[in-house]
Amino acid sequence: MNSGCEGQLALEKRFCCHKIVELENRKIGFEVVQQGQQLRLTAEQVLAFYLKKLKRFYELNEIYSKEICLTIPSYCSQIERQAVLDAADIAGLKCLRVMNESSAIALQYGFFRKEDLHAVTPRNVAFVDLGHSKTTITIASFIQGKTKIICHRSDRNLGARDFDWEILKLISAEFAKKFGDNPMENPRCVVRMLEAVEKARKMLSSVPDAQINIEYLLNEEDLVRNLKKDEFEKLINPFIIRFQELIKRAISASGVNVMDIHSVEMLGDATRTPKILEVTKTLFKKSETVRTLNSLETMARGAALQAAILSPNF
Repeated sequence: MNSGCEGQLALEKRFCCHKIVELENRKIGFEVVQQGQQLRLTAEQVLAFYLKKLKRFYELNEIYSKEICLTIPSYCSQIERQAVLDAADIAGLKCLRVMNESSAIALQYGFFRKEDLHAVTPRNVAFVDLGHSKTTITIASFIQGKTKIICHRSDRNLGARDFDWEILKLISAEFAKKFGDNPMENPRCVVRMLEAVEKARKMLSSVPDAQINIEYLLNEEDLVRNLKKDEFEKLINPFIIRFQELIKRAISASGVNVMDIHSVEMLGDATRTPKILEVTKTLFKKSETVRTLNSLETMARGAALQAAILSPNF
């Protein structure tokens, strides 16, 4: 932990239900209670618990390999990459490779389109990944048997959770003004509001308004709020502007004319937001975007393909 990560840490604390502490080795840790005992866990140990659960899932399906390929966002530092390797080691797994999410997406796209790709003329594809916590724009080139990442640009603090937080701030302020108690001060209330807000945000992708209804939120008072699409888009406008700038930087860095981009693949749950779709189509000068990839599984499939390629039996 150093002064350079304090800003990022403050942003992450909004969504963390457990107390974040500094450990003796200057790493970030979490205070948790397990079986009545208070523990301090490193981030590597927390990730290791998840990987152990993943390992157990495969063992239940009679897959007993301890070798694994993992993906991480392209903006991660060498220290963050090493932390992922350490977590795999704690979980009893051998990490064959830590690959960028952009590479995993491109690998999965190109591998299953060998017959559709030209042997000489490259196909340029843009991948817009607006997920829960971050956004990555990747522009890649494909020919038969070869994939090339032309460029990728990321914003690690631009995601669906930021949209949800803006709505949460609005409804919690209205609740506090009406009933005199601020639900933002209660972690349990924050979690319940985020769940309700996420459902409402997803509904606004297809309907003009959505109802946020939380019974007995605080002091036996209900939170009832109707959120309109126009109001939602006004709330997230600063993030829309950042999204626009990110796409512009990616296009500029790639050196590829947007008219030479074959298609724009949309990944991540938040890309269904109408304003996001509108901005994407405008900047890439496309009448439509496409969704031929499974946004929930694409990176995992790319990592699985990479593991297969590294296998001596491939």
